[in-house]
Amino acid sequence: MVFLTLVSTLGFVIFLILIQLGILQQKEEAFASSLIKNRTPALTRMMLFFTNLGKAAPTITIGLLLFAFPDTRESIAPQTATSIFVVSGLAYLIKRLVRRDRPINHRLVEEKDHSFPSAHAATAAAMYGTIAMTIGSLMPQAVLPMAIFACLIAFLIGFSRVYLGIHFLTDVLGGWFLGTAVAALVTLLFMT
Repeated sequence: MVFLTLVSTLGFVIFLILIQLGILQQKEEAFASSLIKNRTPALTRMMLFFTNLGKAAPTITIGLLLFAFPDTRESIAPQTATSIFVVSGLAYLIKRLVRRDRPINHRLVEEKDHSFPSAHAATAAAMYGTIAMTIGSLMPQAVLPMAIFACLIAFLIGFSRVYLGIHFLTDVLGGWFLGTAVAALVTLLFMT
């Protein structure tokens, strides 16, 4: 967990620096253009589903459901709630410090906040990552399936944000790194 926390934090810092320097801006815009050209109605509906899954209401609902069940009330819910709270606060503060504008053209969804890091991607990585790491520590045989599930859901939520034109790819990558760092750190702290 320590290694994952350090690597994820380093990844986040690297993307933060790259964004501040503007090094990847043209490549990100080219990537977004290729996504926009390949949009389909069915894929757009799917991406809207996953972007909505990453919003506050579903996230809070999942967190509260973990407290509702006796099997997860003490073993998973506190870590998950802590991760959601910490990553949401960090994403909010970092957005205000970095103040990166969102992509301008071809948005399918409107957002008013700043772009970096993607709070959807950060929260998804933190929440599902914490659930997966905690279950994996309680049941080692579940590590691989839980890791795959967490990565898949976090990927789809984050990718939906780029597909829908409301984030640059580095916003999402930075969010994933931030969320993973928080998930690993919180899981580590709760395990000790």
